[in-house]
Amino acid sequence: ALAAQPSDRIMMLAQPKANMSRQEDLKPQWEFSCGRQSPIIKPSVAARTAGTAARIGELSQPKHPPGGYTENRAMYEFSCGRSSPIQEPTVGAQGAPQRTRTLQLAQPKTVHAGYESTREVQTVPTAAAMNTRPSERIEQLAEAKKRPAGPFREPEWPVSAKAKKAQVSERVRELARSKGLVEGFQGNRDVQWNVSKSAKQAVATRRIEELSGPIMRESMDNVQFNPDVFKVSEAAKKAKCSARTEELAQPIVRK
Repeated sequence: ALAAQPSDRIMMLAQPKANMSRQEDLKPQWEFSCGRQSPIIKPSVAARTAGTAARIGELSQPKHPPGGYTENRAMYEFSCGRSSPIQEPTVGAQGAPQRTRTLQLAQPKTVHAGYESTREVQTVPTAAAMNTRPSERIEQLAEAKKRPAGPFREPEWPVSAKAKKAQVSERVRELARSKGLVEGFQGNRDVQWNVSKSAKQAVATRRIEELSGPIMRESMDNVQFNPDVFKVSEAAKKAKCSARTEELAQPIVRK
């Protein structure tokens, strides 16, 4: 394989595809464009030497800060994300006297007069509760329930002689009658189906034997193989189409 020589056909296919484009078509239109859809065009010589109008020169001036602007001011230092800047107090503000209203607002909020703090988890009983005596009713309720230890009656309930000789009424007999089954009710059959003697000695008919036989199908290799599948018969070659077929074969004329 290493010493084999390629054929002429392989050498022809191995030739690179000719570049039919021109060099001027390969403009770097996306160079430094940052994904812009419009290309960056190099300015012409006339555009480089052209003078600006008075309005363009006015618009090209940078925006000046306001008069009270101080550069590099610590406006957000210790501000906790506030949008308003923190300004240093002036000398006049530092030496200003305090007002009565300002001192009143500076006082911390006092607790409500009826406020009670959280009590301890363990409740300490008072001296009066320790020395008190319960009433007669409380002592009665505090006594344990008395449960008799016996004797109890026998588990078998004795039936009296009168109850043994009692006669039931017709209504009681009617209510004691069990509910009957619906006419035509059939009980559950046995799990094992007993085959009758006549069924064991039965002989299958010719039709049953014919239906019980397996279906014999031909192999798909023989079914799909047709040597004359693409061959046109002689009758089809000499056939003539009908007038209706010629009418349907005409193309549709569209205006």
